[in-house]
Amino acid sequence: MTKKIFGILLVVVLVATIVPSVVFAKSPKTEFDLNGPHFNLNLLGKKTGWNDKEVSNPDRHTMFVPMDTSGWNITLELPNKVVNHGSKVEDNVASLPGFGIIMTQTGADDFAVIDGTAFDGDACVLDLAAGKYKVVVVAKGKPTSENATIDGWAQVHNTTGLYYYLNLGTVSVGRKWVDATDLFFIDIEEASFGETGLPDPVNQNELGMWIFDYFDYLDTVGGYSDYAYFWQLQNHGSKLIQVRFYPM
Repeated sequence: MTKKIFGILLVVVLVATIVPSVVFAKSPKTEFDLNGPHFNLNLLGKKTGWNDKEVSNPDRHTMFVPMDTSGWNITLELPNKVVNHGSKVEDNVASLPGFGIIMTQTGADDFAVIDGTAFDGDACVLDLAAGKYKVVVVAKGKPTSENATIDGWAQVHNTTGLYYYLNLGTVSVGRKWVDATDLFFIDIEEASFGETGLPDPVNQNELGMWIFDYFDYLDTVGGYSDYAYFWQLQNHGSKLIQVRFYPM
């Protein structure tokens, strides 16, 4: 099943006012200090064709995603160049395997689940609250034979009509908490100047530049548009993947 993921970004402007959704919880056993307020998102794995009802309550903390993403694909805009840490992967890639979760940041005070299901014909969409976040993920429930993986991707369109897809990293989601913060930051290597001609990120920390700040920076440079950030989820049976966002 092929999913077109980039046609619905404008809906997020409708959620300027959102009920606060911060969760307080005890820190799990992990090498990370996870005490403190955070936003919790549960990705609930369901069988393909599970339910085609629309799920668009912005106050929710769940998304329904494929439990098995075999046969699911993320359709990319064409023409394009797919780049991974400074090296071209391929030109004019029609799709990526897995399911796409679009993430936006419109400046709202609170997180909002704009589209909460993979099974209604549209992509899942999460609007992040303003700020930067430490992000961790874990798989809960019955172990699977293969860990789920999540890749972070940035889409940028230039004045020549070419789309760039930049891979910002990959995490393997097992039964121990793993740091996925790097998926939201772009560094000089990931901007891949030699392959893309994109400006180097500025005002970087040790991880790089917050990806949504980079999109704003490209606007000031000029010549770029149609930005998107999304996760490529490849799930192999996990029924619950938990994602936590901690303010940095």
